[in-house]
Amino acid sequence: MNRLGFIILSILQDNEATGRPSGMTIQEIVSAEDFGLKENTVFKKLQEFRQSGYVSHGMKDGRADTYFITPEGCRCLEKERGNL
Repeated sequence: MNRLGFIILSILQDNEATGRPSGMTIQEIVSAEDFGLKENTVFKKLQEFRQSGYVSHGMKDGRADTYFITPEGCRCLEKERGNL
């Protein structure tokens, strides 16, 4: 887990994107905090997290995909927070 991953998982959890109906689009994730994240960078990290089981696809928002943090992602995030 790197800083970018920690930020993305934190944004999803803080915005209660914890299930398919409450998923966030990449644009919503980028605009949630002023970290200067690029949409393409966030997309790549989300794809990595999907393979790891930390995030999953939510319901479509128009034509945009949405993402939410899984229980496994929450556990990983809490573990990292405990290491701070």
